[in-house]
Amino acid sequence: MNSVEELQLGKQLMAAYYPHLVIYNIQVIQSGGIKTIWKASTSDGTVCLKRIRKSIPIVQYTTAAQSYLSTKGALVASIVPTKDHKLYFVHEGYALVLYRWIEGTDLDMEKNQEHLLLGLKGLAQFHKDTVGFVPPADCETYDRMGVWPTHFEKMLEELKQWKTESEKQNTLFHQSYVKIADEMINLANQSIQLLKNSCYEEWNKEIGEYGYMCHQDYGKGNALQTEKGVYVLDLDNLAYDTPLRDVRKLIAKRMEELGKWDLATLEEMIDSYESIFPLTPEQRKIIYIDWLFPHKFYGYVKSPFKKGEVGEERKLLKCYKVEVEKMNVLKQVLTI
Repeated sequence: MNSVEELQLGKQLMAAYYPHLVIYNIQVIQSGGIKTIWKASTSDGTVCLKRIRKSIPIVQYTTAAQSYLSTKGALVASIVPTKDHKLYFVHEGYALVLYRWIEGTDLDMEKNQEHLLLGLKGLAQFHKDTVGFVPPADCETYDRMGVWPTHFEKMLEELKQWKTESEKQNTLFHQSYVKIADEMINLANQSIQLLKNSCYEEWNKEIGEYGYMCHQDYGKGNALQTEKGVYVLDLDNLAYDTPLRDVRKLIAKRMEELGKWDLATLEEMIDSYESIFPLTPEQRKIIYIDWLFPHKFYGYVKSPFKKGEVGEERKLLKCYKVEVEKMNVLKQVLTI
C-alpha cells in the first residue's frame, strides 16, 4: 500500500468508526508495515490512530489496561472510544485504537543522563499506578510473574548446548565462543543461585496475581516530558512482572552508551527510581542479580544459534567485554 492509499484508508476508517469527530487534517506519521500510525486534528483535539501488530485477545488486554490507567489519572494517553463505545475496532484482522495526542519533549534516556533520571521517576510512577488492574475474562495476557528462575535456567542450558555445537565448528565465531562460553555460563549460574536465595519468590507472592505491570520496551519514543510529568506511551507489550525488569533494561542501555560500568552511576540511577518507588535492600539487590546474568551476550549469540544468522567474532567479543566489565562492578554489591 502506497502513502496515498494509506492516507485514504485513514480517512475512511476515521469516518466509519468515529463519525462524531470532524476531521480537519490527517497525515500518516508511520508506515511501511502493519504498525501504521495516523495523526489527525479534529473537532475534539489532536488524536492518533494506530494499527496494532498484536492478536485481538492481547489488544483487548492492553487497551483495557490503558483505559484503567488513564481513568485513575496515570500519565498515559487516553483512548477515544468508537461510535459503538469500544476501545478498539478491527479492520482486515488487525485492531486499531484511537489515542489522544500527547504534546511533550521526547526523553533521550540512553544519551542524556538528566533525561534518564526523569524517565526513571516516570517509570517508577507508572509501575505504582499499574497495580490492581484485573484483565477482562476473555482476553489473553502477558504474564511473567515468578518465571525469572525458570527463564534464566532455560537460557543457561542453551548457552551450554551452543558450546557443544561450537566445538564441532571451525569458524572464528564458534572457536571464540568455545573459549569464552564457560565464563558466561558461570555468570549465568551465579545469577540463578543468587536469585533463588533472594527475596524474589517471596516478593512475587506478596505482589499477588494482579500486581505490577512492566512496559517491556521503555525507552526513547515511549517517554514524554510534559508539564504534568512523564507520560508513558506505547503500552502494546504490557506484562505482569516484577517491575525491576524495566529498570534493569533501561539502565543497561545507558551504561552501554557510556561505554563503562561504575557503581556510583548505577546507584544514582536506582536512587532516582527509588525516590518514587522505594525498595527494600533485598528488593534492590534483585536488580544487581538480574544485571549479573549475561543478557547482552545471550541476546547476541541466540541469533546465530537459533535463527541461523552469521555470527561475527567482533560483536561476540564486544558483548563478552561488556559482561566482564559489568561483573567487576557487581562484585562490589553481590557476594560473588
